[in-house]
Amino acid sequence: MDPATFERETAINREGYEALREQIRRDHAGQYVALAYGRVIAAAATYDETVAAVEQVQPVPEYYLVFPADEEPSFEPYDAF
Repeated sequence: MDPATFERETAINREGYEALREQIRRDHAGQYVALAYGRVIAAAATYDETVAAVEQVQPVPEYYLVFPADEEPSFEPYDAF
């Protein structure tokens, strides 16, 4: 993903999270949540189940966040090599 697209998607997700924070914490307490396009696209009991649910979305989002609903997501880039 190019830097401009990353910055745009991050801004959309940050704004979406700010608007949905309380709903996410209330509706998905104790779960992991996936956020893309500024909205919740999946939630499940574990990180792996949430990622698997995201992979069923068509088309699979190029950029998304997975985080515990009870915690603040990190909007900083993370690369796993």
